[in-house]
Amino acid sequence: MSNLTVLCLLWIVQFQLTNTVNEVQHKRLLLNDPDVINSRLINLEKSMQDVVRLTQQQQIMQSTIAQLQTQNTNMQSTMAQLETKNTNMQSTITHLQTELTQEKEKVSLLSDRGSTYIRWGRKQCSGLHTEIMYTGFASGQDYHRSNYYGGPANMLCLPNNPELNNRTGTSYSFLSGTEYENGNFFVNGAANEDVPCALCRSVNTSTSIMIPGRESCDSGWKLEYHGILASGHYGNKPSSYICLDSHPEFLQAGEDDKNGHLLYATQTNCGSLACPPYVNNKAINCVVCSR
Repeated sequence: MSNLTVLCLLWIVQFQLTNTVNEVQHKRLLLNDPDVINSRLINLEKSMQDVVRLTQQQQIMQSTIAQLQTQNTNMQSTMAQLETKNTNMQSTITHLQTELTQEKEKVSLLSDRGSTYIRWGRKQCSGLHTEIMYTGFASGQDYHRSNYYGGPANMLCLPNNPELNNRTGTSYSFLSGTEYENGNFFVNGAANEDVPCALCRSVNTSTSIMIPGRESCDSGWKLEYHGILASGHYGNKPSSYICLDSHPEFLQAGEDDKNGHLLYATQTNCGSLACPPYVNNKAINCVVCSR
């Protein structure tokens, strides 16, 4: 080995030893330096604070998760309750729809119902919510035929558009038109005139009644018309009492004085009739009411 080589090797060894010594001295210097120690303590304290902060954040997150889980459980319970309520509401709606259908049917039946009455002495119906079925002629049994006093006592309202029967009658029962008597008692110019009538239907009612001795209806009843009580003559054949309209009409070209079925105003006759409240020899009011 040449001297130059040996010198190179020695230099290299010396350099390495020098570096090693310097590193050891530097490390010893760092371990003994208060600033370094303080810096490391500060860094350690910061790290501990970070750990504490992270731990607190973790605890908060765990608490939040627990709260959210509780809220989720409550929401699931609420959803179950709402589903139950929804089912109950659907059942209630179905029940109400059934009741509504039934009520509509009742209303339909009520709107289709009605009661009828005859308005004597008039050609039309004028009551509130009233419709005319037909107009026609008042008629009844002849006031007198020979020496016989039998036959029906009721009056009829014959329609003005009859559907006639072609068979010949038996001559045992007769029907004649009704005429006003009592001169002009009912209305001026009515003597011997023929009496009209109309069959009326009171909508949305179930019954119609005639009340003698009154001209107004009780509470809850609808007034159809009021008038004067009328019937046949006491010396003639029996006749029913009717309520003749307070403003009667008469049929055109009906004054022929055929004396078929005759109509007179009815008056009170005290004795067996209580007076008061009634007064002797007075015409009697009447009213037709519906409900």
